[in-house]
Amino acid sequence: MRKIITLILWLGGITLLTAQEELGVHLLRDAWPANRTNPAILPSNKLVIGLPGIYNNLLLTNITYADLAVTNEKGEEVIDVNNAIPKLTNSNLVRENLDIETLSAAFRLGKISLSLGHVLRFGAYFNYPKTLPQLIWQGNAQFIGQNVDFSTDMQLNGYHEWYAGVAVTPIQGLTVGARAKYLSGIADASTERKRLQLYTDSAAYALTLDADLLVNSAGVLEYESIRDLRFNFDFGTLETKHLFSKNSGYAIDLGVYYQTKRWDFAASVLDLGGKIDWKENVKNYSISGVTEFKGLDVAQQLLDDSTNVGSVLDTLEQLYQPTETQNAYTTKLAPRYYLSASYTLNDTWRFGALYYTETYRGEAFPAFAISAHASLLKKMLQVGVLYAYRNESLNNIGANILVKLGPVQILAATDNVLTVFQPKRTHSANARLGLSLLLGK
Repeated sequence: MRKIITLILWLGGITLLTAQEELGVHLLRDAWPANRTNPAILPSNKLVIGLPGIYNNLLLTNITYADLAVTNEKGEEVIDVNNAIPKLTNSNLVRENLDIETLSAAFRLGKISLSLGHVLRFGAYFNYPKTLPQLIWQGNAQFIGQNVDFSTDMQLNGYHEWYAGVAVTPIQGLTVGARAKYLSGIADASTERKRLQLYTDSAAYALTLDADLLVNSAGVLEYESIRDLRFNFDFGTLETKHLFSKNSGYAIDLGVYYQTKRWDFAASVLDLGGKIDWKENVKNYSISGVTEFKGLDVAQQLLDDSTNVGSVLDTLEQLYQPTETQNAYTTKLAPRYYLSASYTLNDTWRFGALYYTETYRGEAFPAFAISAHASLLKKMLQVGVLYAYRNESLNNIGANILVKLGPVQILAATDNVLTVFQPKRTHSANARLGLSLLLGK
């Protein structure tokens, strides 16, 4: 549990440096990274080479890093979970998406464009109830006589994405694109069943745990005992042994793009049918049934320096003996949908709007955005601003800049520029940096 909490704090901390859905870049029709959001959108050049780039997106609901890190009387910044707990609700989410793009390319053959590339992708999803930190940091005494549900949904995974795409222009102004993806899994840890309910008897303070928990792992979790739980998951690690692993899957992207003199329209679906079958280094840990034991404020005592931690761990080890198996399992990717339009007013100004949605592990993440872009210095420089509803908030102002220096195209974009000014008080952060070569007209 401490490792999970540490992960949350680590994710909160990276809002200082980086950043889910990608909105502003989709409306930059001339930028090569826009192809990531719609396989039918490509620059007009004969040859495009995408050099290494990065995209990162973080979401923390209800609390921010500033709620967890407070200043004590000595002026020191310390972690105070009790300060953040009142701000939590029945559902609290931590979500992180990191894409490291290595190399990509696209080239035109008349009315046909071909593309290929590689991306290293990592994701973290942790949905927890308020009762979880309450039990850990404040104990179960506050829940005497109550049946407390602290079920938690989690998925952490990383995989290589190899893709090949084709875009065809059958008639003037209309482009239809498709992209096939081969997915090679690196590691995964995810809950398949998650029910955890605790009842504290008001008379004898006896505890009753009703559990139906199944955690799947591929190369991440190693459980020997309560005293020996190893968690190994490194964001951004690139190892050649996972480039083509036995943990494999596939996904498809589809897109359409239509242009007139002033208007253009785009629609796409990404990661359609996406899944990864985990077969190698797989372990499943399950706990099921009802367990009764004498009331001890075990979670609180684990964090109390004066407690004989050894005796508490002995108690926990007797209570929680998960069943371990090695059954292959499957995780699914969340389909993502884009629908957008833009209007070119003149040689300088262009305005756009889009709708985005995805459903991940039963939860919908919709977004709306409007944008304005200015082309300056003979189109060598494009500057854009974005206003969006995302993550159930209207406090999202984005900005992007696209610079063309000969064949070199440099992109920097964020869907929430406020993070730069208030990094510790934001609930979300988002950023993309990219470098491309555009050759031939």
